[in-house]
Amino acid sequence: METTPEPPAQDALRRRFWRQFGLVLAELPPGMWLEVAEASATRDPEGPVARCHVVQAPEAGEYRSALAEGSATLEPPPLDDFEPGYVYEKDVLVCHDERGRDALARLVPGAAEDVERSRESSEGTVMRLTAEPRTGGSRVLDALRGLPDGAPVSPNYLVSICNVNLCPADEPRVPSRRLPVPPVNTDADAGLGTSVVVIDTGLVVDWDLKDRLEVYPWLRDEDGHVTGRLERRDGSDLWDGVAPHVLGSEPWGSPSLPTGQVAGEPRSQAASGVIHEYVGHGTFITGVVRCVAPRARVRTYNRLQWAGTMDARGFGRHLLDALADYEERNGAWPDVISLSAGVRPLRGESLGNLDAFMEKLHGHENTVLVAAAGNDSSSQPFYPAAYAEHDPSVISVGALDATQNRRAVYSDHGPWVSVYARGSYLVNAFAFGVYTPMHPDNELYVEEQEDEEYADPGDGPSGLFQGLARWSGTSFATPLVAGLIVARMSAAGESSRDAARWLLDRARQQAVHDQDGSPLPRLLIGQSVS
Repeated sequence: METTPEPPAQDALRRRFWRQFGLVLAELPPGMWLEVAEASATRDPEGPVARCHVVQAPEAGEYRSALAEGSATLEPPPLDDFEPGYVYEKDVLVCHDERGRDALARLVPGAAEDVERSRESSEGTVMRLTAEPRTGGSRVLDALRGLPDGAPVSPNYLVSICNVNLCPADEPRVPSRRLPVPPVNTDADAGLGTSVVVIDTGLVVDWDLKDRLEVYPWLRDEDGHVTGRLERRDGSDLWDGVAPHVLGSEPWGSPSLPTGQVAGEPRSQAASGVIHEYVGHGTFITGVVRCVAPRARVRTYNRLQWAGTMDARGFGRHLLDALADYEERNGAWPDVISLSAGVRPLRGESLGNLDAFMEKLHGHENTVLVAAAGNDSSSQPFYPAAYAEHDPSVISVGALDATQNRRAVYSDHGPWVSVYARGSYLVNAFAFGVYTPMHPDNELYVEEQEDEEYADPGDGPSGLFQGLARWSGTSFATPLVAGLIVARMSAAGESSRDAARWLLDRARQQAVHDQDGSPLPRLLIGQSVS
């Protein structure tokens, strides 16, 4: 089976990366230094020496504002054929246990003093390297090349909604039809008694105003209202960066609240009505879950606050913080965690920064992590999704195109991807306002739409959004699978992991073949769960 069309040219993807990276820099802590290494970078001391490019998040001022608005773009490095592969904090390594500290001190020239000066944290030992770089000019890569395979030491990677592309497969478009894709489940009780936590960019501010709920009524509670909006204890709205609280009289787990409740932390946007990139990403995901499982309780956290990114050192902690908050309100972890973000570490590495999170996940046998496989059209493992190859507590999700018969051209793939679901041209809840596209079509993964029932050409890449968008990516295939899991739970009265196993078995029965002949287990829109 062939996958069409061809992905964007490499030059186009490079331009897109540097333009997008400028938006990320504008939201990172001012003064933070990052290093971008070539895709050829490796820990193998016998492997090629990768070139690196260093950038710094600008201080507050006109340039930072211009990057945030997209009116200024980041200049690419003056290096021929530089293919960005990995992004991490400059000169910083994280040792995940004592073995890593000892290996650095013994094996990496000049690192012993850095180890002595390092600081302990809940995410491991964080150290800043000071020795003069040798080959390639990168202290981080030099140190890693001096360590044996499996050493528990890693860079402080930049975790993103996608990997190096730093954005979903395309940009949000104004849909021509005001109907969701996938459509709202005809089983109005699907997901009853189940819970989903979405850890992403939160919900758009004022998503729950009465007139806006008319646009996406599937986000309402079953009584037609929304009672789960997060607020400060003084009753004022909760904004970015504020620790989540609810009114003391209505804790999240209160049995008096409807079982179909949606709640979340807001993701702010300019009062002018200008929609910035990534605003609406978490809202869209929440809407997909609710379309598939209308009675599922969904809580959406805003934890990817730097233009859809987060440093890996804080990523695991933010996941655990969100789940600790949820557990405090409910007395347990959710049935399903939907996560549409991750990172592709150097070949042969896993993401050591998530060790504590994965250990906690294994201790909650009634919770399954559903994670996006990434949008780089790559077979190189993307974490945490790639844990799924050997860990039944994780389901990794790749994307099908609009026909649901082919892998989407942008979707990551490989034996570590558990299942594929439609990720192309979905329509769901979004922000209200004007979004100006950042990237020309030749820099995006644009596919032909052959499914007449669900194909939606849209009205163009920009314009006035009225609460709905058309969007593509493994980010959105992921909540479709999360919704199917909780729909199966309510239909069969079984745990999330049992439901996931049942669906994966069904997906294998429905598999089609990729262009290399490998099977693509798939779950479909309208999929039976009984």
